[in-house]
Amino acid sequence: AVVSTQSTGFRPVNWKNVNEETAPGILENVRFLFKLSEPLCHGQPNLKLGLKYIFSHFELQFKFHFMRKVKTNDIKKPEWYFTKLLLWIREFKDKFQTHFGGLFEKENDATITALFVEQFSELAVRKLTEDIPKLDDGLFSHYIDEVIKFHKELKDHLPLSHIKSPILDLFTEEKTLNRWLQLETISSFKFLSNVEADDNCYEVRESGSGYPIPSMCVRVLTSVKAVGERVKVFPSLALNNSFYSLQCDLLKEFMVHLSDKLQKLDHKDPKFYLIVNSVVYILSILEEWSYDQHYIKVSKFEGDKAPFSHISESYELLQQDVQDSLESSISSKVNSLLSGYYKKTWLLPNKLDTISPSCSTGLMELQQSLASLSTSLAADNFLLIWSNLASSFQLNFINKILKKSQFNLAGAQQFKSDMQAFCGIFYEYCSPSYFAKLNSDLEVLTLPCETARLWKGEGSSSLDNLTDLLQERSIALPPADVLKILKLRSDI
Repeated sequence: AVVSTQSTGFRPVNWKNVNEETAPGILENVRFLFKLSEPLCHGQPNLKLGLKYIFSHFELQFKFHFMRKVKTNDIKKPEWYFTKLLLWIREFKDKFQTHFGGLFEKENDATITALFVEQFSELAVRKLTEDIPKLDDGLFSHYIDEVIKFHKELKDHLPLSHIKSPILDLFTEEKTLNRWLQLETISSFKFLSNVEADDNCYEVRESGSGYPIPSMCVRVLTSVKAVGERVKVFPSLALNNSFYSLQCDLLKEFMVHLSDKLQKLDHKDPKFYLIVNSVVYILSILEEWSYDQHYIKVSKFEGDKAPFSHISESYELLQQDVQDSLESSISSKVNSLLSGYYKKTWLLPNKLDTISPSCSTGLMELQQSLASLSTSLAADNFLLIWSNLASSFQLNFINKILKKSQFNLAGAQQFKSDMQAFCGIFYEYCSPSYFAKLNSDLEVLTLPCETARLWKGEGSSSLDNLTDLLQERSIALPPADVLKILKLRSDI
């Protein structure tokens, strides 16, 4: 590391003049300084004085421009000296490797380059240590941005997997870190409140999967992600965990906001469905983040079973509540319109040419509700809702009519016609096989009288005989169930 200014007995190295002719003399001086320095533990040479000599020119230049009362020493412009350090690193790192790499025989090229970079980082630490206590909150945040930018530049332009950074260590000290975390928390929650209050927060955006979401959802997730992205350059897991916790708190707060809006908005309001889609979208983003190696490391440190797992569980519960609410609302409306349809006697003189009047209004309401949801909701969410509604109404028709009513052939045919209309509503979203059980029941229920009597008789004498008849018709029903259905026919 760079030590405090003390005379090495040699003139500073002017790096612009370092070449094959001058380098041997400089190396001789460095080796002499190594001998003067007390060795470290295990007999390792003490490099401090030698490195100070090699980098003394940069130290003097840095002090001249950034640690005196001159225009370039502007506390509001840390980017000036970070830019200067980057220029020096880029300009002279190869020269250091070529002419002085031999001093570190046991080290590889990457380690030598990292050692070179650390000397310049130490210069910045001196300056930062002097300036940070003087900064107001705005400048403090600006300094953090510049430190992060500096290290990203290093990682992007140098073949180093890790750089020991005294600058990053400076910002992990308890006092500085607490100030940083407090400022980040205040600004993040303020941003969240401003987004929610923005008149354009419901401006429609399209998710990657093609369903509409409100702009506030995109803005909030971008902000939450930025909180974690900023600190990825810091190797400290404890620091990263602090900001991971802040990300979780922001997502929780946003979920409370979404839940509150869902309770207040009517199901007919387009904003309601935008918020429902927000929940789906957030869950998809959290799933993406769960594969991020950075978040995997941090969540293990936190003790989570997976990144953001507890947040995802909360959003899943909210999604389920909304889904249940939508299904209940549709079911309630449709069932109220079908109340006169659930009758126990289906003994009709003849089959109608249309759907039963007591059924048609309910099916129309169901069809319109599904059509509206299909254009408003994310596909995965809509899939869950229509499949649950299809199963629910199918069970209702089977349990309230098919298993409890008496039919003649005309009545059975009318019921089958109504059920075909019911199934047809869902064929836009699924294949006919989805209703295979119901269709098989209806085929048995509408058998011609003579065939129905034959099957009933065969089944009563031997279920095996009935099994053969079912196989001939490709009806996948247990013989016992077929007999139960045939007993509903009062005309056989």
